[in-house]
Amino acid sequence: MAESIDPRSVYARTPAGAAELGLPQGGLAPAARRVLILIDGRRPVAQLPGKIRPGELPRLITELRDAGLITLVGVVQELPAGYSDVPDPRLALLKSRLRGAFERELGAAGLVLEARVQDCVNMLVMRSVLREVIGMVEQRAGPVAARRISTIAQSTESSEPGGAPARIRQRT
Repeated sequence: MAESIDPRSVYARTPAGAAELGLPQGGLAPAARRVLILIDGRRPVAQLPGKIRPGELPRLITELRDAGLITLVGVVQELPAGYSDVPDPRLALLKSRLRGAFERELGAAGLVLEARVQDCVNMLVMRSVLREVIGMVEQRAGPVAARRISTIAQSTESSEPGGAPARIRQRT
């Protein structure tokens, strides 16, 4: 079974991968060859699917990586607009950390704010919604309550190693 692949991961062809494209050895399945052709060291996995069947991409990436044809070179900070259908692990983590926080601060009235947060489809939307709902928490429960919510969000945002603002964080 293929492992989960972060959609923000950026892979590049190795010399063996470039050689496979130049002089095919014949052992690569057509779908794997299509993925190998798409990998360029600049685009995240989220931009690769194209003509790949849904759910097949993680298996193909794992297959190419295990064969030594590609290597992980970095991780983009944000997925380009239009790729909200690919799950962002940071979004899921933030949603899970915020689950129940609004109700703790505002009681039943916090459930509406939590629903808005849980409905966010990507990190860009999440940041916008969080600014708004944290402001509402501050108005209704005060600055200390708003700071508690903000701290949860900020700790999740900076949970990646280094917290560097670079577009692609190089793997070390």
